[in-house]
Amino acid sequence: MSRRLLYICPEYPPSRATGAIRAARFAAHLPTHGWAPVILTLRDGTPEVLTGAPAPEAAATAPVRRVPLPLDPEPNVDPPFHSEWLPFGEALAQVPRIIRAGHAAIRAHAPDAIMVNAPPNAFCLAAGRLARAHGLPLVIDHRDPWMPCDQRGPRRPVWTRALEGPAERRLMRQAAAVILNTERARDAYRAWYPELPPARFHAIRNAISGAIFASPPMAPFPVFTLLYPGSFGPYVSATPIVELARELARRGLGPDRVCLVLTAQPRGGPDPDEPAAQLIRVIDRIPQAGMGALMQSADMLLAVSQRSTLRLPLKTFDILQSSRPVILFEQVPNPELQALYAAAGAGEVLRADEIARAADIVEQTMAHGRQPDRPRDPDALAPLRIEAATERLAAILDGIV
Repeated sequence: MSRRLLYICPEYPPSRATGAIRAARFAAHLPTHGWAPVILTLRDGTPEVLTGAPAPEAAATAPVRRVPLPLDPEPNVDPPFHSEWLPFGEALAQVPRIIRAGHAAIRAHAPDAIMVNAPPNAFCLAAGRLARAHGLPLVIDHRDPWMPCDQRGPRRPVWTRALEGPAERRLMRQAAAVILNTERARDAYRAWYPELPPARFHAIRNAISGAIFASPPMAPFPVFTLLYPGSFGPYVSATPIVELARELARRGLGPDRVCLVLTAQPRGGPDPDEPAAQLIRVIDRIPQAGMGALMQSADMLLAVSQRSTLRLPLKTFDILQSSRPVILFEQVPNPELQALYAAAGAGEVLRADEIARAADIVEQTMAHGRQPDRPRDPDALAPLRIEAATERLAAILDGIV
């Protein structure tokens, strides 16, 4: 008989946010390991990512209970500049609704454990409250580190850290298991909480899902095309991509020879009258299910790491399973990311300021025409697949129940 898991997910399809994709992939594969998830999520999730097709794994049969929000949030609004100043973030206002809905879900489905997908970290407070009230083991899936954070941590003022630090420590003591998104983040948590058993902290990265390659193939682009299949934001700069376009334009390459296709609007992009602007084409709102076909249609892929050694973006794993050559710009050296690229044989890893070298690689590749597919090392990819990741998750759940 399957055991039941109350899975608290602030984001869930049709949202296409990273957290929603991770949650949907786990929910789709957990039943094969004897766990039946019940999804507790917000009604709308992040509004700016609701357009387009949902993640392919969203077809899972898990019951989904959606918690209504009092107001429809405005779409396409950036987080407020003061978001790090507000302890637990603006999601704290939604915690009472999640708790009430959680009590009802527990009464209706009698789960054997609770797992929360965070951030936003305020939802960990709700999960902890529900777990204590019903005597259930708690698993915290920290997609991003909270207190030992090398990106957002320094931006938090003293009062935010003074409130959030003790709250996370209490949750770490309560949790039966804490899952981090990278091995380096797991090690950072073990060092941050030395009084807790190291075995409480686990690493399960975002994973490869072959479902994104289920769409029919696309024809190659008419000119040599560099595809950036990601997004930009406070921690993922568009500068390396924009500077590469400028360098290629300076070398005399026009839109009749090369094109940079981006799946997000670059912040600080070239002015419309710059030659580099003629090389850039933005095609956003790509359905997740069609991303694989889009990547395979390009001549080369471009990637930019985060400004963190503790994070590996979800897009990393989409790119790793593509068979197109890649140029990765690292904003900070990340040995874990470098090791994944090297093991898979994915392509070149450059510093973010090595623009001339990247342009050399592009020109050398262009001189030989479209390169054949470069299949990744299957042994390197096997432990990165969602099936393997879900098996590790199920083993953790089995060990706490």
